[in-house]
Amino acid sequence: MNTENPGGVGGRAPAAPDTLSEEMREVIAYYDELAPKYDTERFGGSYGAYLDGLERPALREWIQGPRVLDLACGTGRFLDLASEGLDLSEKMVERAREKWPGKPIHHAPAWSIPAAEGSYDTLFALHVFMHLHLGDISRVLNECRRVLRRGGVMIFDFPNALRRRLVRYEATGWHAGTELTAGSLRLLGGGHWRLTASRGLALAPVHRLPHAARPAFMAAEVLLGRTPLKHLASYQMVKLEKVD
Repeated sequence: MNTENPGGVGGRAPAAPDTLSEEMREVIAYYDELAPKYDTERFGGSYGAYLDGLERPALREWIQGPRVLDLACGTGRFLDLASEGLDLSEKMVERAREKWPGKPIHHAPAWSIPAAEGSYDTLFALHVFMHLHLGDISRVLNECRRVLRRGGVMIFDFPNALRRRLVRYEATGWHAGTELTAGSLRLLGGGHWRLTASRGLALAPVHRLPHAARPAFMAAEVLLGRTPLKHLASYQMVKLEKVD
């Protein structure tokens, strides 16, 4: 269930910090079961190709340096852009290792990355923060700050709170249950990050577009997602730079 607090962050109350909550275990079980069919069901059709076509150009533009960690790699959709992967779903990790046998892929939570301080130039996490409680998002950002070098960048996406208000959408349960605004990231980041870039994703109601029309709309959205219209998109994708 989404709520709104005085800081402008829509989301759920923090989860217990030291153990996996029942809800987090439910998330893991969901993705463990989905792993064998994830690629075909989520990204094998025109809708998945549409999302990939919006996300991939931004990642290619924003990623910097040779040490790059995909923080919730799933079955490895973006591991061509990363040097390492990590995921909390054991079954997802197994699939990713099959597809990318030459890359280190860690089975671990995003708030406990098995790496030394300052190990990475870039971290990215797509389709992740939307499933996390606000306390867990803060923990992840703190851990990312630990393992990033000074000046390193963190890239992630989240459901746009403004768009959800405009269309009167209310999430139920954990799936995409947390919404944010770009401004609220300052609260979660604790002043340790600088917002250097943002994009809007899925301005158009993709599910309602005819399949044949989606490629043309995708090309237009790649451009429109850079304009002020990005603030009306379904999702925001941001690039944060570690400042201390």
